[in-house]
Amino acid sequence: MKQIPQQPAQLFAGHAYTTESSDQLGTFRPAWTDFEQRLGFKSLDQLAKTPNRTAMVIFSPYDTFLYWIGSLLPAGTDVPKAYDCFQLPAATAGQVKQPASQVLAKELPLATSFNKGLQIIEQAGYPLPERLGQTDHPYYLESYLLDGAAVKTVAYRLYIDPDQLTGVDEYE
Repeated sequence: MKQIPQQPAQLFAGHAYTTESSDQLGTFRPAWTDFEQRLGFKSLDQLAKTPNRTAMVIFSPYDTFLYWIGSLLPAGTDVPKAYDCFQLPAATAGQVKQPASQVLAKELPLATSFNKGLQIIEQAGYPLPERLGQTDHPYYLESYLLDGAAVKTVAYRLYIDPDQLTGVDEYE
């Protein structure tokens, strides 16, 4: 098993959406449009070390999730009141970066982009939890890093606790 690096605590600033905010294809394009029209990234870009467009999925043990749209910022950043915030703890996480030219999280069904991210993380040698929603840190992030106004890199991140790789199947 590959050594899972420690990620620093960070602040996620943005807005949380539920499955009702997705379209009939399973994309969250309507949520991205809502976020960009109501809140936007301009204020967040000024606060970020590297401006980013990030989708974060927080899983629950009950097969539900919240889909966040926003930006990763340094822990402790003061954020305008219009944005919701989520404190990501310092924890172990597998992360893989690749070149990118657009924010695919807007375009692809969540199931497709999530499975692609997991595949990339697993191919990099990181173990995947059997039941992500049963872990202490049930977070998956897909961050599109900007260079100027252009997307240059995508970072796939999955929080992984080596002591929580197995879970309980409640239906067995």
